[in-house]
Amino acid sequence: MAKNQLPDLEGSVAYQIYERPFDGNTAVQPIPAALPEEKVSSKKQKAPKAKLEIAPLAAIGLAVVVFLLAMVLYSYVQLYEATNQAGDLRAELTAAQNETAKLRSAYESRINLDEIEARAKELGMSTPTAKQTVYINVAGADRAEVLQVDERSFLQKALDAMTGSFRGILEYFH
Repeated sequence: MAKNQLPDLEGSVAYQIYERPFDGNTAVQPIPAALPEEKVSSKKQKAPKAKLEIAPLAAIGLAVVVFLLAMVLYSYVQLYEATNQAGDLRAELTAAQNETAKLRSAYESRINLDEIEARAKELGMSTPTAKQTVYINVAGADRAEVLQVDERSFLQKALDAMTGSFRGILEYFH
């Protein structure tokens, strides 16, 4: 048998690199000087095509993740809008407080106690005497207000919050 031929040994298609098969009882056979040449197939093999299949559970998980990301993004948008509104309201409050201070200053600068006293004397008014002084006791009973407590359970509150968020999303996209 030639070295480059493929023997048919119990269905084996491996190259026979030794001249006789190894039976386990003989000593190690010498390795030939050169290995047999590789047999090249003239047939072109097509590369296997991978099928792309998406597991239904993975698709559901991806949908849940996308929904949660949309909810987080929506909450950030709401937070941003609320922060902007709060900043605008703070600016309006500061402007109103400044205007109030200016008006109060202008009002107080126009009050002249000497003129008021002179006008009161023209109208026949005079400063009160000790007999005209009357003391009033304004001490009254203390009172307390009872606040109404929200008696909804945690699950009802959570469901209301999710419903409100979902409505907010629908309103945002419409």
